[in-house]
Amino acid sequence: MRLIRLHPLIITSVCGLLAALSLLGVRFSADLYEIMPADLPEVRGMDEVNRFFSRDSQLIITIESSESALAEDAVASLAEHLEKRSDLVERVDRERNLAELVNEGGALIAWLWLNAPEELLSDHIDSLSETGAEAKLAKALEQLYSGLLGAETVVAGYDPFGFASVAETIGSENGSNSDPMQSQDGTFRLFYLEGTGADFSDYRSAATWLSKIREEVDFWEAKEGERLAVSKIGLTGTPAFMAEVGAEMERDMTVSVVVTIVLISLLFWIMHRRPRALAWLMAAMMLTLAITLSLGAVLFGELSVMSAGFAAILMGLAVDYGIVLFRESMNTGDPAPKLRRTVGPSILWAGATTAVVFLSLNFSSLPGLAEMGNLVALGIAVGAIVMLFAYAPVAVAFNAEATPRPSRPLGGSPRVKVSAAILIGILALATLVTAWRGAPKLEANFHPFRIRESPSMIAWQEMRTKIQEREGFVPLIVRGSSLEDLTDATAEASTKAQRSRDEGLIDEALISSGLLPAPERQRANAGPIAAFLKEQDRLTALLDEAGFSEEGTELTDSIFEAWSEMLSSVQGQGPVLPVDDFGRWTLERVYTSRGGEHALLGAVRPTSPRDRAWVEALATDRISLASIGSLGVALNEKIRDDLWRVFLPMLGLLVIMLAIVFRSWRDLCISLFSLGFSAAVILLLTEAGLLSWNSFNLCGVPLLFGTGIDFSIHMVFSLRRNEGNVEAAQRGIGKALLFCGSSSAIGFGSLATASAYGLASLGVVCGIGILVNMIVAIWLLPSWYRWIHRCRS
Repeated sequence: MRLIRLHPLIITSVCGLLAALSLLGVRFSADLYEIMPADLPEVRGMDEVNRFFSRDSQLIITIESSESALAEDAVASLAEHLEKRSDLVERVDRERNLAELVNEGGALIAWLWLNAPEELLSDHIDSLSETGAEAKLAKALEQLYSGLLGAETVVAGYDPFGFASVAETIGSENGSNSDPMQSQDGTFRLFYLEGTGADFSDYRSAATWLSKIREEVDFWEAKEGERLAVSKIGLTGTPAFMAEVGAEMERDMTVSVVVTIVLISLLFWIMHRRPRALAWLMAAMMLTLAITLSLGAVLFGELSVMSAGFAAILMGLAVDYGIVLFRESMNTGDPAPKLRRTVGPSILWAGATTAVVFLSLNFSSLPGLAEMGNLVALGIAVGAIVMLFAYAPVAVAFNAEATPRPSRPLGGSPRVKVSAAILIGILALATLVTAWRGAPKLEANFHPFRIRESPSMIAWQEMRTKIQEREGFVPLIVRGSSLEDLTDATAEASTKAQRSRDEGLIDEALISSGLLPAPERQRANAGPIAAFLKEQDRLTALLDEAGFSEEGTELTDSIFEAWSEMLSSVQGQGPVLPVDDFGRWTLERVYTSRGGEHALLGAVRPTSPRDRAWVEALATDRISLASIGSLGVALNEKIRDDLWRVFLPMLGLLVIMLAIVFRSWRDLCISLFSLGFSAAVILLLTEAGLLSWNSFNLCGVPLLFGTGIDFSIHMVFSLRRNEGNVEAAQRGIGKALLFCGSSSAIGFGSLATASAYGLASLGVVCGIGILVNMIVAIWLLPSWYRWIHRCRS
């Protein structure tokens, strides 16, 4: 037993170091979509927006100023400043001014004509016949000489032949000409930054990169912000989300574990005043956590945001077995082998039933919740083994050395008739309340995976709101296994959108079918464009005769050059795409192809965003909607159905296990009485407004049943060992359960500080529910035991 005499700081430090190293070796996934039901069109839509139209390295920077011109200058200035950091920034994509569009937009306009409907191209070519071209040129000159400085006049100076009209035609067909990169008044603007120099699949690396970008932004703002009247700068997009979610996961796990350990240590000190025994108990908990984290990393790979809460739950549950052993050793003085034989069965059965409850979360549609359940179940098995074989000898040794102290009674149980009346009264009251007011309602607008106080989410919401033409729109994603399949799915989406608009489910739909690459159309247009290329000299001569400068002919020349380059690829297997970076980047805002799949991004504006009727009318296997508004309702519906799929199998398994454990219908009934009573109390607390339910913490109901069973098993076995002596049972296992219930409530309750709203609400509900279970097991169950077993005689 020399090992036991080591200094407590050495023991806790070594095991704490093992736990810390195990935590550092775990990879966390910051992808929120992985922890939500994949079959919901809202979840699928958000995942597809992220997968097809976002990149891990693409940051969105928003700037708001007091004037449109100042906001434009601010974007240009900040973009130029960031581009100088080539070690952090690969490129910047911002809205081009007119001169830049003339310089860079010719290739995109050429592609739009190549991809346009044949009749539209034919009409435009016909309009540029000898007489038609002269007429268009005369009209452009008339506008230029009129002295009016409107947008049409400026455009006429660079595009007298109207080539850019194809973009306006396609935009009007899609129902909106809004600018996706600035607000209607121009005071709010955004630009995209493609990062480099970091592993953006790792949130720690992304967080380091983001902090450097933020330093550069802060430096620029301090220098230029006041001059350009910049009121706000936001950083959002995938790198920002990943960095924030990952950092919050680490914070949640660290804070919850530290809070749990501190409070459990304080509780142990208050009840036992044994610092060396406490040190070994903390070491056993740390060892349990280290082993579980290592096994979890091997078995599950990356851990999700929801798994950040498992450590505190595990610490609160695993310590229970150590306390049961410590209290029983204190009361009996038995050696470790005998202690294992007497207390081991109740610990193993309690651990098995609790593990079954957490494993039953695999029936849930929430992958994140199932993963957390698997980790806790694994940890419970590890904790039971560690406490039985590593901590039991320690408990025996310390209790053998300690001076016996009188054990204060817990206060006894109510009389048998009083406890029976309490049971019947509470169950009857809960039944009447439910019949009168109905079952508790779920919060309709609750989003369990939203991170509180997230600067990137705030910036994202401001971006969606400030760009006025996009307010109220929901991204619609059409996906196809091939370009032909995507074209068919887009036609289906347009038909569904028109029908939904007629039925009043949506107000507007923006589906950019005209921007889909169309190989057949491109091949059909190749001949007329090839013939039209011969007219370039004639059109250039007309511009020269009219006195247009080199800037006035630049756009026309770049269009013809792009056509010459693209025509050589028209007869290839795949579609022709824009030949320049600007054109491709612009097209990728709407259409992209990744991993052998093709996707088109559109938008719809529902009349009632939270009513899922419009989602059901539009969504198919190939059409998804990234709707935050209806996601809360969808999750509520899903979890409400899941509750029965989780609860009924779990209840059946628990009844079977309890029957095997107790081998007595009376003791089985006592445990079921405890569960029913605890459920009734929680229902009454809900009706009193002390608890509220949502699509996430509702899944805590099976967990509460599991802990309730756990406590009842320990108490029933103790009453059996003490031949029904309530005072003896309460003095031994009762005090252990007082500690266990408090520690488990601490473990769950520490999650109240979690960043994810769902995890925080789960912690509050489970913490309160476990305290109810503890009170029932310690003070009411013994009386019910005496009552029901007295019926035998």
